[in-house]
Amino acid sequence: MKIGIPDGVRVLNRKETFQINQIKEKIKDIFEKWGYEEIKLPYFEYFDVHEKGIGKSVSKKAFKIVDRTTGDILSLRADFTAQIARYFSSLKRKNIPKRYYYEGKVFRYETPKAGRLWEKLQMGIELIGVSHFEADAEVIAVASKALENLGIREFQIDISNVNLFKAIKEFLSMSEEEFSVFMTFVKNREIFSLEKFFEDKNIDTKIKNFLIKIPEYQGDISLIKGLKKEFSGIDSIQKSLQELEEIYKILKAYSIEDKIIFDLGEPKEFSYYTGIVFEIFIKDFSKPVGQGGRYDKLIGKYNGDYPATGFAFELFNLWEYLSKKGLLEKENKKDFYIIDITPDKEKAYYVAKTLREKGFTVARDIVDRDYRKSLMFAFEEGFKAVVLIGLDRDKESVYIYTNPEEYEKLEIKDFLEKV
Repeated sequence: MKIGIPDGVRVLNRKETFQINQIKEKIKDIFEKWGYEEIKLPYFEYFDVHEKGIGKSVSKKAFKIVDRTTGDILSLRADFTAQIARYFSSLKRKNIPKRYYYEGKVFRYETPKAGRLWEKLQMGIELIGVSHFEADAEVIAVASKALENLGIREFQIDISNVNLFKAIKEFLSMSEEEFSVFMTFVKNREIFSLEKFFEDKNIDTKIKNFLIKIPEYQGDISLIKGLKKEFSGIDSIQKSLQELEEIYKILKAYSIEDKIIFDLGEPKEFSYYTGIVFEIFIKDFSKPVGQGGRYDKLIGKYNGDYPATGFAFELFNLWEYLSKKGLLEKENKKDFYIIDITPDKEKAYYVAKTLREKGFTVARDIVDRDYRKSLMFAFEEGFKAVVLIGLDRDKESVYIYTNPEEYEKLEIKDFLEKV
């Protein structure tokens, strides 16, 4: 019998679980300070409904399950944003703006190699009902403040604009097939392939060079201002660049402009994005720790058009970075371990109850073994102190160990008053 687990999943041991929970609490603190409210969503959705939101390319990675009652095809949650869009569209009364936050797992198939998992642990926000750039800037600012609350200072937020690619498609009258090929080359940053793609096309040399170099366009606000001047005659392209400049102005008011990098050649995985998109990176760490953007047409796929924007942190990636840098507590708080070798254990119940009422964490030894083995067990498990009762048949006294070799004998009454 196999007692292992599939390659695409993992177990978080108690130390890892404790550290992941530390991360969640610090992020939650920022989310709630900005007025976001938690929402709990189901693991399962109807597959055809979920596919409408996530798109066909991502739905190919979804895990499908048959409803044994109805025969309907269900999907394990593949994306939170699409799920929240579906939920919001189902509300009879839609007061806006709505600010939601969530945490949990999404499930998408990946070839299980190089540490790739089928389950991703995410925590993020959605801001629904606001179309102007202040909403996009707020979401980016929340992400920034959450990272700072985790003790992360050296990070950057790479921003792009989906509208730029829509403008290019429209300007060049590309077919869907041509546009798909173009976007693949951009996503993979294949400069040579882009050169071949545009080689025989009758396009102005300046525009052709711009299109070929899109994957290389990374920089600060001066990059955007320079491109705006260069393409002042093409309204749709200039407008998309103007949108990037507008959001930068608001981010500057939030004093996070030094974290912003414009990366024009970074299209997103999900087809539902409609405007500003971004990805979050930490210095000297290769994996992205967050991503998000605007999705003004997603809710309309279900019921009613509402603008929206949001982002999600990848918690496993954040945990990997923070644990390597030593920015997380290593062990859960464990104060007292009580060993009572008297027959009735009454004093152990009383001492444990009193210590817990004082706010301490307390565990009792309820295994039949020599007290010395229990003493070693307690310190191996990370308890700060051991309370030993009944060693010399004196029920009114306790031995307080701070390590296996050192102890202090006290009256129970004096000990409980002292702590």
